[in-house]
Amino acid sequence: MRFPFNPKLGIDNPALCLEEDPGTHPDPSARFCVLRKDASSSFGFHLCTELSREGHIVRQVIPGGPAHLAGLTNGDQVLQINGEYVHEQEHLRVVQKVKYSGNHVSLSVIDEAGYERLRDNDVPIQSILHNSLPESCPRPRLCLVRDEGRGFGFTTSITGGVRGTFLVMVEEGGAAEKAGVPTGARLFEVNGESVTSFTLSQLTKKLQSGGPRVVLLVLEASAWDVYESHRVTPSMALADVSFIPYRARKLHICRGSQGYGFLLRQEKCIGGLGQFLRELDPGLPAEDAGMCEGDRLLGVNGKIVEDLEHEDIVSLIQESGNQVTLFVISNEGDRFFSELGVSPLLFYEDQTCSNDAKESATKILPESKAIQQVEETTSQPEAQKDTMPPTREE
Repeated sequence: MRFPFNPKLGIDNPALCLEEDPGTHPDPSARFCVLRKDASSSFGFHLCTELSREGHIVRQVIPGGPAHLAGLTNGDQVLQINGEYVHEQEHLRVVQKVKYSGNHVSLSVIDEAGYERLRDNDVPIQSILHNSLPESCPRPRLCLVRDEGRGFGFTTSITGGVRGTFLVMVEEGGAAEKAGVPTGARLFEVNGESVTSFTLSQLTKKLQSGGPRVVLLVLEASAWDVYESHRVTPSMALADVSFIPYRARKLHICRGSQGYGFLLRQEKCIGGLGQFLRELDPGLPAEDAGMCEGDRLLGVNGKIVEDLEHEDIVSLIQESGNQVTLFVISNEGDRFFSELGVSPLLFYEDQTCSNDAKESATKILPESKAIQQVEETTSQPEAQKDTMPPTREE
């Protein structure tokens, strides 16, 4: 059977039209996804590490959930979170960045096949990213403003008449200026809550109900255009906390002849139960290392313990041998970050912490399964138990 000549196809037989060569593949490229938490405060996926691959891998995408609807698939490699390159960062820190991004998070990912091609061809991962924030771009500031008897020292106004777009004008010498708030900055959060959908009246009520102190997340006016052009919403996960007086501390303690010299107790606190360091013995290693009465324990040897059981934490310390590295924060600092709904470890920058955590994670990964899974979303709280009897670490 003969076919008439088709000038568009340029050949007599349309069945002979050449399709795309199945042996060729398009160049790997990153995908940009914006996720919004669902009613259960979940983004609908888990973030994992695997022995066979580097970086942070998306697994267990819930069908119909926020991640699925945004285009995430099982096996995707997360390269950026809110415009920040995280491929080479410590895994638990990356999980925290997603967890505490608020109701929205933006991710840049690449599928598994594309990532393998980049790695096999020695192509730098960052070469395929086009929405990275410049390193010189200012980060949003987290500022603690205390009322010193003359108010907070700033006023707010709506710019352009657009709901939720607030500018902060700072009084010279006032509390806000002392707290590091730049005048003319864009306001995004108050006490850990986004105000991008607030009216001016709602914002005023929020500020008046916060008591003698208020925590602001602001961004310098000069940086907003950069964030907007890169489709990045400033969030607490990106914040510069150098203006906040509270820091997580790392304590390296060597066991003495009388033990470490502290008591670990499980106590009620904001958000449930926590592990607190009590009854320090004067002159023993814990006190000498800088531990203070009432410090909250956050990590042991690079492993975050905020969600572990009391007995498991005691075992981690006891199994450390004659020395242990603890991550702690003061009682007041713990209350501050708990009220904001974030972990102080989100802002811990010590490189040694990252190395310790990586070594710890490698040791606990089963070779047969090759996956250490950490939930991206907040786990459902288990039934609370009574405070455990105090356990002395000796």
